[in-house]
Amino acid sequence: MNALLAKLKKHCSLGCIKVLLLNPRLLFRLPWFFRELGTYRKMELEKTGKNVFLRYYPMLDDRQTSQSGHSQYFYQDCWAARQVFRERPPWGVDVGSTVLLVGILSQFAKWVSVDIRPIESKLEGLDCQAGSVLSLPFKDNEVPCLTTMCVIEHIGLGRYGDPLNPTGTHDAVAEIARVIKPGGIVVYSVPVGLHETLEFNAHRRFGFAEAASFFRGWEMVDSCMLTPSPAPYRPENLLNYPVGCFCLRKPLA
Repeated sequence: MNALLAKLKKHCSLGCIKVLLLNPRLLFRLPWFFRELGTYRKMELEKTGKNVFLRYYPMLDDRQTSQSGHSQYFYQDCWAARQVFRERPPWGVDVGSTVLLVGILSQFAKWVSVDIRPIESKLEGLDCQAGSVLSLPFKDNEVPCLTTMCVIEHIGLGRYGDPLNPTGTHDAVAEIARVIKPGGIVVYSVPVGLHETLEFNAHRRFGFAEAASFFRGWEMVDSCMLTPSPAPYRPENLLNYPVGCFCLRKPLA
């Protein structure tokens, strides 16, 4: 039985199976899920020349036009806030992080929130804009600090209504790198594991070293693994499907 569960867990999220069993109405969305998966895998092969290892992780209830202020990732947001407060930027940008993190940051400096599902808020210091991480409304080398926690791993999977794009994460990295000013920082997090895995349509999972080197040539200011509390990188923790958090600084020249 344990071997069977281990094999099943390797190829499918047990948590998602539980959600489907507890919410039978979501079963009616599975045909859409498999259509999206088929389209994505075809695009992935055409655009990258390969299909990465697939682990089924259907998220069937996330296509909404806006988001509430009740979701949170406590340790992740605390870690990200510490990076920002240490730097004390005059202003900053967030792309897609939790509303709690964005709201707190906006009370210490002017913060611009960019999200395809814009935050519905009237909070002094917070400017909420509809937009995409693939086309940020900023000039080259303009932004002193950008936060994007557990966001870029979703880009191009269609979970939140965005267009399918097998290179979505790396396209997002390139766009973020464009707008960060020299000497500025990016604070980001992504799911990490033993190897690169597509957990369609929830997210992509990356090796820790791969995730840490998204912004090649940038200085690593700080990093951790959420297990769930912040901890130093240890290979054995990758077996528990953790999240990797990173703060990198753009070179001055």
